[in-house]
Amino acid sequence: PFQHKRKGGHHMKQATSKKAVSCAHVVTTSLFVIPPLVIFALYWQLRGWALYSEDEVMHTNVLHPLFWNAEHSWEEYWKPSMRQHERLSALANATHVTVTALKQLGLDAFLESSGLIGWLRHGEVQMPWETDADVGIIAGDCQAANLTKADLARVINRDYEVLKFACSCEEHCQGDNKRMAGRVTHRTTGVCVDIFAYAPVRQPRRWQQEPRHANVDWWERVDDHSDFTFPRETLLPLQEGRFEGFSMLLPQRPRDFLSWEYGRCLGVHVWPWRLLIYTPASILVPTAIVAKGAVLLSGPRATRSPWPAATFGAYAAAALALLQGGLAV
Repeated sequence: PFQHKRKGGHHMKQATSKKAVSCAHVVTTSLFVIPPLVIFALYWQLRGWALYSEDEVMHTNVLHPLFWNAEHSWEEYWKPSMRQHERLSALANATHVTVTALKQLGLDAFLESSGLIGWLRHGEVQMPWETDADVGIIAGDCQAANLTKADLARVINRDYEVLKFACSCEEHCQGDNKRMAGRVTHRTTGVCVDIFAYAPVRQPRRWQQEPRHANVDWWERVDDHSDFTFPRETLLPLQEGRFEGFSMLLPQRPRDFLSWEYGRCLGVHVWPWRLLIYTPASILVPTAIVAKGAVLLSGPRATRSPWPAATFGAYAAAALALLQGGLAV
């Protein structure tokens, strides 16, 4: 019986050993097979879709899924054959025309929302992937002048149509459109400029009534679905500035004003634009690859093998060859 026990234990050890070897074989095979499959699949999915430079963005059709938004254009006049640089040019002109017309009516319109982010982040111009334009007005000034849609239509350039305008939303006020006091479109391209009204808060929020906010004069974007409120001092008095080569009024403290709507992180979003455009694969990347390969080859002589270094090098080369910029990294 003792001898039989020993033989049984020996067989169990052999079975366990074989199972461990089998598992290790599966893991090793997976490590060799899965990474290249992932790299190739990523390359295949992004082929013809990913844009790797601002120049590529500018020369891409406006219907590209990375920056196509049907809500930001007027279907009757929409020109789908445009390239992005044509849309940006049309938006810049539409913004200037709209602001000029409002100025004729005695209203100081100022840059806000994504246009102001572009001004702040991209050197006084629009974001390369911009799809519409946004300006703000002071609701009290509009109401004091008793301005209407007909007033704006009377003074605006004939190449543009006033789709809606009032000191607060009076037409097309369903859903998110309620926050837009006005909208202007270009008759040739269909690009749109949205006009938003700003005023002191109607009802202070509970958190705004805390002692630490006792001396803050709170303002809001009228009828805003995201409840955008901010200290008046971040907006007024407006300051003179430049935008797309034109004179433009700006909030007094643009970064602080934006942070109350978007948060303090106003940099380019990691996906897709930071990875695709603003993370170049510098000379440090191949240097790091070579350094890691050297580390993998520098282990104890008994365990040293060229395969990990060779495999890592092959994967890195495939990534750098098939992908670009941040995706390759």
